[in-house]
Amino acid sequence: MSIHQVNDLEFWNQDYQRGKTQKEYNEGYYDEMLQLVKSYKNYSVLAHMDLITRYDNDGVYSFEKIKNKIIEILKIVISDGKGIELNTSSKRYGLSDSTPCRDILTLYYNLGENIITIGSDSHKPEHLEAYIQEGKELLRSIGFTQYCTFEKMKPIFHTL
Repeated sequence: MSIHQVNDLEFWNQDYQRGKTQKEYNEGYYDEMLQLVKSYKNYSVLAHMDLITRYDNDGVYSFEKIKNKIIEILKIVISDGKGIELNTSSKRYGLSDSTPCRDILTLYYNLGENIITIGSDSHKPEHLEAYIQEGKELLRSIGFTQYCTFEKMKPIFHTL
């Protein structure tokens, strides 16, 4: 499960961000995510949690400003027995951090959860499995020892 638009307004073309301050569109994005995890439960993994950063023309929005919302979101994800995804496409897009950022991954780890997948966001054959090994190394550096795949919405754990 992931969010690619809010109120039917896309991020990639700046429709959602247009006319809003950086604070408004970033916090609106996480408010939408919070409402989604509160109300929708038929998913396995919350994917690319900070996708908005890819399309933030104003630069990186401070993690500290959204940390409390992220904690609330992750606590619901964890209490529902769901996981999150490390999306390696951040390398392909030239972002300065992972997706989600290392701060979110570390927070998730410190909250005690270990249901995490690794995806390459492959929209073309040449993107398949791109940067997966680097993703595994990042997860190990945070302290994760396993990652998951899913079968019939049930996590299957694999050693990193």
